Amino acid sequence: MSGSDRVGAELRSVLRGLRDGARVPALSAAVGRGGDVVWAEVAAATWAGGPTPEHAFRIGSITKPMVAVAVLRLVDEGLVALADPVGAHLPDAPGANATIRHLLTHTSGLQAEFPGPWWERHGGPTWDELAASGVEQLWDPGERYHYSNLGFAVLGRLLEVVRGSTWDKVLQDEVWGPLGMAATGRVPVGPHVTGYAVHPHADLVHHEPVAEYRAAGPAGEVWSTPSDLVRFGMWLVGGEADRDAGESVLPLARRRHLAVPRVVVDDAGPAGGPWPTAHGLGVRVRQDGAVRTIGHGGSVPGFTADLRADAVTGDVVAVCGSSTLGFGGGSALLAALQGAAVREPLPPEDSHGTVERAIGRGAAGPGEITGTWYWGPSPHTVSVGADGRIELRSQDGGGRGTVFDVVDGELRGVEGGYWLGERLAVPATGGAPVALDVGTFHFTRTPYDPGTAVPGGVDASGWHRPGPTV
Repeated sequence: MSGSDRVGAELRSVLRGLRDGARVPALSAAVGRGGDVVWAEVAAATWAGGPTPEHAFRIGSITKPMVAVAVLRLVDEGLVALADPVGAHLPDAPGANATIRHLLTHTSGLQAEFPGPWWERHGGPTWDELAASGVEQLWDPGERYHYSNLGFAVLGRLLEVVRGSTWDKVLQDEVWGPLGMAATGRVPVGPHVTGYAVHPHADLVHHEPVAEYRAAGPAGEVWSTPSDLVRFGMWLVGGEADRDAGESVLPLARRRHLAVPRVVVDDAGPAGGPWPTAHGLGVRVRQDGAVRTIGHGGSVPGFTADLRADAVTGDVVAVCGSSTLGFGGGSALLAALQGAAVREPLPPEDSHGTVERAIGRGAAGPGEITGTWYWGPSPHTVSVGADGRIELRSQDGGGRGTVFDVVDGELRGVEGGYWLGERLAVPATGGAPVALDVGTFHFTRTPYDPGTAVPGGVDASGWHRPGPTV
């Protein structure tokens, strides 16, 4: 049996175990690697109608990251800003004092659900009904995390007002279409499964209704297939096959900005316990053992779904089920996909030719700054990768280290710890680099090189043997 056959057999076994253990009528999964969907299968009860990997499921709140991407496109175009109070664009919005960033991170203070009957089964309000419904703002914006479906209805309305189109048409034109997600839509665009509630103590089910969500749609109305979700997940972490198409939707740097953990998801309950995950701009950031994943879960009556993308390798799993109760998530499938294999990192953004321009030393290239530099007496190493990005790391084995790349024409820390976001400048004399300045840290080729502008100056005696104080 080949390696790929063994992986497929393991994935199949895990999928069937999840389906049988949770008694889900139909459980469909797909995995992606290297920019392609490499496996997709369905495990289903004999009476569930024989669904195929091409059958769509309702994906619930995995709708939210898609809405967030469309909102980030507005930010990229300068039409809105993350720091804008949403009321500046939607005067009648609930929680008008919350910023767009607050809404994306579930820190707006808005109540979790829509006023009225259970909207996921009964149906959602129109925008006018929602605006007039007396929504509560439970906390001041930014005070704490509180998951809010209502907040994403506000973001969907923002898309409609700014774009002059329905929120789902915006997603079709700007996200689903360009990313090749042909099976994804606000309503099914092809074959689809029926959602059920499964009795907890007997082999009994009943159909769940599919209500019209109206203004609540951006919180979780979309249908999709696991394969389409995998395509979205690979793109989300920069693992798509067609980099040009991916950049046209949203630049990779902006996608990485979307996935920065911003707020702890403290849903552990009164007993406390470890924080299970964090939230970025519309995405959940999970720590699955040693693997950090970007994605989201979703549930509406009759359906649950999970999307997890390895932020380092670009490996993705997506699972969709046709039961209200759920199946436990996709982490076991991701573990089966990766096994004990070495996790090869994704290629970084292509910055060829731009680092030289940012250093600004005529014909000198970034290779001229490689080697050992000293912050005071502390040695650090500068290396330049095949992609042209610069890494500065201390030589003590466990200290500071940051990767620098070009951002808006200057070198900034884009990966790593202490100098993340800080500016790297390269003072030169006669066209040759003589120092590095990183967020006020001054590095020289020799410790405290007196030929450079060392902040505070250098000892007049230079480096000398200790002796009696004069």
